[in-house]
Amino acid sequence: MIDSDLKDIKAIIERTKDQIYRLKQQLVESSDPGEKRKLKRRLRQTQIMQLKYLNKLG
Repeated sequence: MIDSDLKDIKAIIERTKDQIYRLKQQLVESSDPGEKRKLKRRLRQTQIMQLKYLNKLG
């Protein structure tokens, strides 16, 4: 794997980690059931994306 690819993957992982943290915070703060469903869906999608990139490292 090329170093620049490795750096890109690590940057994506960090970005998704931040997104996951923010989505979890929004979930805690939200009281609207519809909004919570959307946030949970986005959270799952982001977690799956992060796992795909983590697998590329390993």
